[in-house]
Amino acid sequence: MNRRIATITAAAAVCLSLSGCGLGKAIAGVHEAPAPVTDIASVTPAQARGIVDRVFTAAGQSRSGSGDVKAARAVAYSGNALTAAVADARLASVAPQVGGNSPAIAPEQPRILALPRGEGFPRVIVVQTVPDKGGLPVLHVLTSPDARTPYRIAESATMLPGSSVRSFTSLASGSRLVTDGKGLAVSPQSLLTDYAKGLSFPAAKGTNPPYTDDRFATQVRAGAAQQASDVSKYAAFTQTHTVQPDSVYAIAQDGGGALVFGVLERTDTFTVKKAGSSLTAPKQFTTLVPGKTKLASKATMRTLEMVVFAVPRGSGQATLVGATEHLVSASGS
Repeated sequence: MNRRIATITAAAAVCLSLSGCGLGKAIAGVHEAPAPVTDIASVTPAQARGIVDRVFTAAGQSRSGSGDVKAARAVAYSGNALTAAVADARLASVAPQVGGNSPAIAPEQPRILALPRGEGFPRVIVVQTVPDKGGLPVLHVLTSPDARTPYRIAESATMLPGSSVRSFTSLASGSRLVTDGKGLAVSPQSLLTDYAKGLSFPAAKGTNPPYTDDRFATQVRAGAAQQASDVSKYAAFTQTHTVQPDSVYAIAQDGGGALVFGVLERTDTFTVKKAGSSLTAPKQFTTLVPGKTKLASKATMRTLEMVVFAVPRGSGQATLVGATEHLVSASGS
């Protein structure tokens, strides 16, 4: 009898140490894990203001050339934006970015458009700035990939003339990241992939694109055709555009639809046709590849194209609202 009582007591002790055994919430001090918070912003507007001030102040310092520029860039930028900022600084003396498209920095007046929602990562903050001396507004996406990494500018694009951005949900509620394209006219990744194909030269055949034609695409295609014409006697010219990995961020907007940020990599390739012929390298090329003034075989120039699209809810075509390009590297022989 004593042995049976001891066995029952031991079994009861094991049962109490586990999370089941039919007792559920009856065990004092044991509760189910709280549900993740998904309907409020991950940071408060006041916290976001501190983040934005820190980032844009560092961006302004890095562009002014005063103090420790490298350290300031590391605080302000990450990924593609950091690559672009470094290249912009190298090329500033010989070739300002096309159309003055370098990101506008106005540390005292950045406007926060959207904050991240929920506890997941990555998290994004959408900001708009306006150049101090006039000009078109610039859209920025600040990202934090995990809890250990501070927010930094990941992508920036100058808004096209006449473009606008629809409102997001309140800053207190935050705005969710769209990861699958559900409910949108086109998935963000497919949109960027199709747009990249549509910019290629020679032109790729395509029908019913999920986006409307725009000024930036027209300029890129015209520029490629002009390049091909200019070097046709001595070299063949091709241009490809590909979506940069992990560069697509889609932020849901109030009432449906999304604002989509992405980065394309453009590669211009010149292949010299005849032995003995050569091309004169442009100043941008020799700045990135010092000492290389003549190209006798092949040359490539790599440009990052940062774009922002407005994607409607349900059906319709996406519209480009911002674009900026940065020549970032070159090679050749």
